[in-house]
Amino acid sequence: MATIVVISVIFIAGAVAGALALICWGIRREERDFTLTHRQAPGQLTQGTRRVTGLWVRQATDEPSWPTREKLLV
Repeated sequence: MATIVVISVIFIAGAVAGALALICWGIRREERDFTLTHRQAPGQLTQGTRRVTGLWVRQATDEPSWPTREKLLV
């Protein structure tokens, strides 16, 4: 019984460490290539990193998510 618990803890710790390593790698790549301001991520790793971290890049042409004064006065 104790062996199963130890193996489970080691497996979960390895999965968490691997996920953190991939996220750090993706963030480092985005910063190195200066692609954080681009709407499209340069690769699948960086796209997955953006999804996990919740990064969503807004452009100047995007509609604001909050009501603007002009919309409230109309």
